[in-house]
Amino acid sequence: TGAREVVAASLVVRAVGYRGVAVRGLPFDDIAGHIPHEQGRIVGREREYVVGWIKRGPTGVIGTNKKDARETVERLLADLAGQGPRDLGAGRPERLEQWLLHKQPDLVGQAGWQAIDKFERQAGQHHGRPRIKLVRTKDLLAAGRGHDDR
Repeated sequence: TGAREVVAASLVVRAVGYRGVAVRGLPFDDIAGHIPHEQGRIVGREREYVVGWIKRGPTGVIGTNKKDARETVERLLADLAGQGPRDLGAGRPERLEQWLLHKQPDLVGQAGWQAIDKFERQAGQHHGRPRIKLVRTKDLLAAGRGHDDR
């Protein structure tokens, strides 16, 4: 949209390039090109996590990334068990969802993602392919819209 917004957050996701670079204030292994971690949680840090190449270095394929992300999310959820998001109300996931929808009204949830997945697979079948990926935001939103309970 070209609009800029500053959000006070403790999460930064950078996904450009083929080799990890040091981020000021975080530990970094210059030789391996990644941030040291234990199952995705940054070593010596509380509630700070890594995924993808910055977690393991520039290796792997999509399946590796999915397994890698799953491990980090499992660690994050285990760490959050019993404490919940500090500023959004512990044990009140609906507050987080309300905040996310306020910031991003076109947010697609699990059911919407499943509708997109089904659409892509069906489109691929007509061409003898596993799927045809939707790449334009408007197409993704159209395929996923109306499938979430909101």
